[in-house]
Amino acid sequence: MSISDQLHLNPEILRDVQILIVDSDLDSRELYAFVLESYGARVTTTASVQAGLDLLNQLMPRILICETRFPGEPIHPLLQQIRYLALKCGKTIPILVTSTCSLAEFMQQRQLQTEAYLCKPVNLDNLVDKICNLTQEI
Repeated sequence: MSISDQLHLNPEILRDVQILIVDSDLDSRELYAFVLESYGARVTTTASVQAGLDLLNQLMPRILICETRFPGEPIHPLLQQIRYLALKCGKTIPILVTSTCSLAEFMQQRQLQTEAYLCKPVNLDNLVDKICNLTQEI
C-alpha cells in the first residue's frame, strides 16, 4: 500500500509519536520530517551526533532515525546514550538506521545493535511501515 493510500485510510497513524531524526543530509531530514509529520508525528531533526546528544537532554523520543556516517563523528555515543536513557526510564526506544552503505556492509558493524535498517535513497513507504511496526511493537 502506498503512502497516499495509507494517509487516506489512516491520516494520523503516527499521531503524537515523538521522533528524533539525526542525519547530516538536509534533504533527507526535511523529507523524512515532512512525510512523518503528515501522519501526525512530532518530529525533531538535527544534523550532527553532538546536536542529537544535546537534544536527548530535552526530549525523550519514541524512536530514533539515524544516519550511520557523520564527518568526524562516530554514532556510537548517540546510540549508547539512547539505550541508556531507555533503560533508565524502563522504556524501549527503537533505532532505525538509514545509510548509503549496503546491508551486508551494515551487518558487519554488529556493535550498532539497531532494530531496523533502510538503505538510502529510502523508500518512503518502507520508512513509514518500519516506523509503524517499530512503534507498535513497544
